[in-house]
This record gives sequence, structure tokens and C-alpha cells, in this order.
Amino acid sequence: MRLQLGSRIRARRRQLSLTLKTVSEHSGLSVPYLSQLERNQANPTVTSLAGIARALGVSLNFFIPGQERSAVVVRAGEDGYLSVREIPFRIKSLAGRGGSLQMEPLLIHVEPHFSSPPSTHLGEEFLYVLSGELRLRVGEECYLLGAGDSAQHASTTPHAWENPGAAEALILWVGTPKLL
Repeated sequence: MRLQLGSRIRARRRQLSLTLKTVSEHSGLSVPYLSQLERNQANPTVTSLAGIARALGVSLNFFIPGQERSAVVVRAGEDGYLSVREIPFRIKSLAGRGGSLQMEPLLIHVEPHFSSPPSTHLGEEFLYVLSGELRLRVGEECYLLGAGDSAQHASTTPHAWENPGAAEALILWVGTPKLL
């Protein structure tokens, strides 16, 4: 059984523990209109859906029935690294484009001596250090993580990364909502 559009919106909003008011503020749509949409009493425009998608941290494909796959598989040896000039990371998606799937697993190579500014966003993050070291700051707390260490935190808390070592750090990162 497929969920109707309103039910998909409500389920995602609740998954993120957001109020209608918060979604309203981030989407530019009124609370009464969002409530009508969630109860399948109104039909949104594409522009409205784009605002809701932005507020819920999903792509427009999230709202299209029939786009889901049972599983997304990425085979060993498939190159899919993304390099961003502004940050010294090489990032590889470990699950490809999963349609409406909300978790995003990434393999991230963090260059030596890299330090990020604090950031916040919706969702949560899990990271597992495969090799090297990573200093993780979450709120006022600071953790030095080595190979085999892991951490999980709400992304709404200011957080930052630093590779204090002279070697690259390799991190398995899983978060919501999807970044790529």
C-alpha cells in the first residue's frame, strides 16, 4: 500500500520531529495550508512541493510514488568520488541515489590538519573512524576519535570536525537528510 502525498509529508515531518510551524517557516507556506495538505484536503503546486521538500530535507522525487527501490546497491570498485574544491574532502556515496530513502552513507577522506567551522542542519549524524584521527566538537564537548571509534549526534547541535593528525582520516558517515 502506497502512502498518499499528505501522509508522506506528515510522516517525514514527524520523523524529523518538526512542528507544522517550523515547516511553515522553512517552506514559506502557511500552517493551515500545510495542515490541509497533510490531511489530503488540498493539492499542492510544484512550487509549494519544492518549499516543503526544502523544509523536510528531501528532493522532489520523495513525493513521486513508484520511485522507490527495495534496495540500492553500490558494487566494490565503482568509482563515485566527489571532490569539493572548498573543502579538502573526497566523498563517496556508498548507496547511490536511493530515491525516497532518507539515510545517506558516505565514505569521507579528511585531509591532514583540516578544520571545519561549526555547522547545524536538520537530522542526525553517525560517524565511524576507519583510520586516522578525527576531533569531533558537538556543542561544548570535544572528542578525539581514533580508528574503531564512533559517535552519533543530532545535527541541530553545532558541530565541527578537525583532523589533527599528519595522515588522512577515513570516516564512514551516515546521516539524515541526504546531502548529495
